[in-house]
Amino acid sequence: NRTIGEAVDDANLKIKIIEKYAKSKSGIFLDVNTTVKLGKVLLTGIVEAHETRVEAVRLVWEINAVKEVVNEIEVGNSQNIKDYSNDLWISTQIRTKTLSELGLDYITYNFETINGKVHVLGVAKDINESKKVIDVIRSIKGVKEIANHIIIRS
Repeated sequence: NRTIGEAVDDANLKIKIIEKYAKSKSGIFLDVNTTVKLGKVLLTGIVEAHETRVEAVRLVWEINAVKEVVNEIEVGNSQNIKDYSNDLWISTQIRTKTLSELGLDYITYNFETINGKVHVLGVAKDINESKKVIDVIRSIKGVKEIANHIIIRS
């Protein structure tokens, strides 16, 4: 539900974030995931220190095109293989079910799962579309919590 121009702007913004993270010496590039929709930046991942979490947000805000930053970065020990595999399985199930039940219009949504908490960011044409996506997430076994960052276009 983004125009081509908006998608290009978001891609450019993500590239700028990646460049900043790659230059950082605190491991942000490896530990923090970024999703960008309409200038809204969702940060997820697990870092070892609170200072790293703060730096990740600060670096994003240094970029002029950023309209909003949603900081969902957790501080703690990184995931073990079992937890990572479970989260990957949950995200895969969500993507598959969203595509099969709701159709191709929904492939523009991003789903990131960390310790059973699903972070969703996308652009919905209305509240009903957003509810459909959330209902799919709720139906997946293993989902403990949903962080809904869907942008409603109205």
